[in-house]
Amino acid sequence: MSQRIFKCTIGVFTIVDSFTIVDLLFEKSYLSVSCVEKEDNKWYVEVLSMSPIKEFDIASTLKDYKYSVFESEILEDIDWLKKCFENFKPITVGDFYMFGPHLRAKQKPSDKVAIEVAAATAFGTGEHPTTNRCLLAAQTFFNPEVHKKVLDIGCGSGILSIAIAKLGARYVSACDNDPEAVRIATGNVSINHVAHRVSVFKNSDHEFDKNNYDFIVANILSAPLISLAPFVVECLNTSGLLVLSGFNTGDYSVLEKYSSLGMRLIYTYDYNGWSTIVMRKLRKVII
Repeated sequence: MSQRIFKCTIGVFTIVDSFTIVDLLFEKSYLSVSCVEKEDNKWYVEVLSMSPIKEFDIASTLKDYKYSVFESEILEDIDWLKKCFENFKPITVGDFYMFGPHLRAKQKPSDKVAIEVAAATAFGTGEHPTTNRCLLAAQTFFNPEVHKKVLDIGCGSGILSIAIAKLGARYVSACDNDPEAVRIATGNVSINHVAHRVSVFKNSDHEFDKNNYDFIVANILSAPLISLAPFVVECLNTSGLLVLSGFNTGDYSVLEKYSSLGMRLIYTYDYNGWSTIVMRKLRKVII
């Protein structure tokens, strides 16, 4: 469908700031928000919208960030969805191969776990450093013989739930507080033929803490990770594994919070300014 689309380009940022800004602007419900490296270590954020993008709105959202570039343009008669698909190149992370629907008919690497993820309005294609390392953590630490029940908090596109299901998980609960993410994740789960293993729901009031899980992944931000910590630890089985991500390298607040609740660090991934940690629940904790 061809239609009038408004585009703005904002820069220049570091890689860490660019991905954080994508998260911030994603909450504004634009058609798409993405970041791109146009020069060595110089990152820009590109926003597409059905209505004119006002610099005032951008500036108020990015009040804590400095930028020297703000360019706006109108993209006439462009199929923006097709364009998004064209820009979504296959991504390989460890044993996983992520691709868009436009590549469905193409040959997939026989030695990889293929995951189809539509370029849509929910976070998670495998490109972000936190998603990247969560995928590696799942590949390395998830054991289908031991981890019978899995929880994905803040599932976004559902990519981590799908990956873990394809690693052999029999029961995965995927939750998000954004109805659009729930819609997109449900579609992606179906497309990848794991709907019989993955249940997607909109969470509020911590419904997930009514169950016990053997493996939990939460790729969100440090503030919600900390506020949810008591509920997350409580619903993790003894000796269960926890993968936490979404915070900058050097920010130890998440590690300190979960350590205070009886969790123990067993591995850390630092990648492009972001950290992903794997923790184990070593004993029964009364919270």
